[in-house]
Parts: sequence; C-alpha cells; structure tokens
Amino acid sequence: MTDANQGFTLSESIRRAHHLESLDVAWFEEPLPADDIGSHRVLAARTSVPIAVGESLYSVSQFKDYLSAGACSIVQVDVARIGGITPWLKVAHLAEAFNVPVCPHFLMELHVPLCCAVPNSRWVEFIPQLDSITRTGLSIRDGRAYASAEAGLGIDWDWDAIGRLSKVAPVVVR
Repeated sequence: MTDANQGFTLSESIRRAHHLESLDVAWFEEPLPADDIGSHRVLAARTSVPIAVGESLYSVSQFKDYLSAGACSIVQVDVARIGGITPWLKVAHLAEAFNVPVCPHFLMELHVPLCCAVPNSRWVEFIPQLDSITRTGLSIRDGRAYASAEAGLGIDWDWDAIGRLSKVAPVVVR
C-alpha cells in the first residue's frame, strides 16, 4: 500500500502508478485531489494498480460519484468523517454493489466491528492511537483484528485517563 496524500498531478500519478505496477502494491491511495473524480477515472483506466479513495470524502453521494465513474478500486470510508455508522454502512453496501472492497481509514477500534458486518471489507489500518484512553486494546492475532464480544462497539474506555487528558491548564487573564 502506498499513500500520496493528494500530492500529484494526473500525469505524475500515471507515471508513478506505472512504476508501482511491477511492485504489486495493494493500492495507490489518494494520488490526486479528492474532488477530482475525472482524473481519478482516467488514472484508474490507465493502470492495473488499485486506486484507493475515501479518507477525504465526507458524504455517501461523493462515494456514489466515484464508484459510478469507475474512479476507484478501494473505498476507504471513515466512520468519523462520513457522519457515523449509518452512512458508513450505506457507503460499504454501495461499494459492495460495485464489487469494490472497503478498507476503512483510521480509528480501527470503531472500524473492526463495522467491517465484520459487511462482506466486502478487506483490511483495517493499524494505528493504535486510542491506546492511551482505553483499558483494553483491540485484539490482534496473527495479523487479524477481532471485534470485541462486548455490547456495542466494545471499546473499553478508560474514563480516568480521558479525564486527565482533557484537563486544560487555566488561562490567566490580567
């Protein structure tokens, strides 16, 4: 997997994608500006490297536009950016209708149980960012993440740690 963070032009993306083809990478993530569906469509047609988008998309409609244009091969819908669980599931099922896998961006603790609910999930990013505010981490064995057996999302929040980290030093006004 390789991430370009929307850093390239179309011609540069095509050139780099052709170099990535021989490396058999899993995807080329956000090579172009997120609002440029047309260039993503051209890129996707000109390379065998799967094109991943979604980190910077914020509505079901944006994903629909990408999928219907054939402008992506991987959907990285983010539950926090799309507006919650219901729109996340809508995007995942929309991607399923286009035979496109879902590989969500960020917040693995939230995404693992969601990925268990859809047949087209493939990978989840491993970023242990919530470790300092949870009592038990996500269960990962042999390279696979497992959803908690607890109710809901199964996140075991450490409310004392959250309280300590949320305290802001007072501002002195003179």
